[in-house]
Amino acid sequence: GGNVVVRCRKGHLFTTIWIPGVKFKALDLGVARVQRCPVGKHWSLVTPVRDSDLTDDERRFAREHHDAWVP
Repeated sequence: GGNVVVRCRKGHLFTTIWIPGVKFKALDLGVARVQRCPVGKHWSLVTPVRDSDLTDDERRFAREHHDAWVP
């Protein structure tokens, strides 16, 4: 749980709060969820990305692009 880097179906990376089984701003599908992508500004299926699969630039980009906080 906590802040996790995710990838949308279009390949955009961003950071979101991911607590398995808990959803406030998305439809949780287990290992994936439907959520708004703040990079492409579209709704998409997003999945968590393993930190070891990311480059330093991808990690930095994802940290700079966080989805909206829960109101």
